[in-house]
Amino acid sequence: MPDTQIYAQEYPGLFLAQTGWIARNKQRLDIRYVVQLGDVVNTNTDLRQWENARDAFGLLDGIVPYAIAPGNHDYGPGGSATTRDTGLNDYFSFDEIAAMPTFGGAKEPGKLDNVYHLFEAGGRKWILFTLEWAPQDDTLAWAGHVMDDHPDRDGILATHAYMNNNDRRYDYTDTEHPQTYNPHLYRTPGSKNDGQQIWDKLIRNHRFLFTLNGHVLGDGTGYLASQADDGHTVHQMLANYQMRQLGGEGYLRLLEFQPDGITVRVKTYSCLYNTFLLDPDQQFEIKLDPVR
Repeated sequence: MPDTQIYAQEYPGLFLAQTGWIARNKQRLDIRYVVQLGDVVNTNTDLRQWENARDAFGLLDGIVPYAIAPGNHDYGPGGSATTRDTGLNDYFSFDEIAAMPTFGGAKEPGKLDNVYHLFEAGGRKWILFTLEWAPQDDTLAWAGHVMDDHPDRDGILATHAYMNNNDRRYDYTDTEHPQTYNPHLYRTPGSKNDGQQIWDKLIRNHRFLFTLNGHVLGDGTGYLASQADDGHTVHQMLANYQMRQLGGEGYLRLLEFQPDGITVRVKTYSCLYNTFLLDPDQQFEIKLDPVR
């Protein structure tokens, strides 16, 4: 679920429709996990938007576990990302999230900015990280240590800004390609890391199989397969629908893990229209490296 900000601000009924659809189809589709990719709200300091978001995710409580990777609009006054303060920690209960059976831990006690969860799907044991907007150096170091402590698990990293819509990682040193909305262009305090830095400092030298992000406009899609240092393939995906009518028309990204433990079918579905997007960048199939 990427960039739900317009739903929270203007169309809370669509927000409820999305999470309600997930809850109703949990058994039929064997939904194991929900990941929100940031910009939960459009204006961090707007109480009403956070209440709308909490109401929507409340439909999943006790039914489907979920995790949220806060985006730039979820930080600072007015969603300016000029501080590291987020309403996520005010309107979502850390204790309730920590009580989920999948919850693994947090970088900082009582804060949901950086957490990890443990679950199984497609015959694999997964560790899922949701990291803060523009992850700081110590955040990446923490995630690396947690990965080292779970050598039997394949990793999924969700953070708001990682890939651009040109199928390339954000890289503020790259002057040949657009860097619109790169985290380094924001006045967020502390160390900041964009996609290439996250790759170099964390992804390439650990057993991550997926990265997931939103944030980017344009066509709101991107895919890149890269080889990590040990030779395994990392599938990096951007999905964002906020630029469509009604703030996204109810579209969300589905990852369907097949019984062979290798094949993953990627689909884009709207609970509003009950239809799938069939463009090749919205519906495709990937092959994971064999289970270790």
